[in-house]
Amino acid sequence: MNTCSLSEAKSSLGRLADEALKGRPTVIARGGKLLILQAYDPPAPDAFDALIDEGIASEHLLLTDAFWDGVRVRGRELARKAVVK
Repeated sequence: MNTCSLSEAKSSLGRLADEALKGRPTVIARGGKLLILQAYDPPAPDAFDALIDEGIASEHLLLTDAFWDGVRVRGRELARKAVVK
């Protein structure tokens, strides 16, 4: 697994994204905290709403219902495309 600072990740984001899509995630350090850049396989379209509900219930910046509706619509589209492939 690769590791790098945020500034290194910013200058190499395309390469790091390509690596993540090949199954090689990168840990990025920022301010003493870590985050991971890795490929995401969306759930089946029917499971997507439960995932969004979990996100709504979590601690986060307050977002409008219209925003979450847009996330649901786009997520379902992406999940359907992933199933077709």
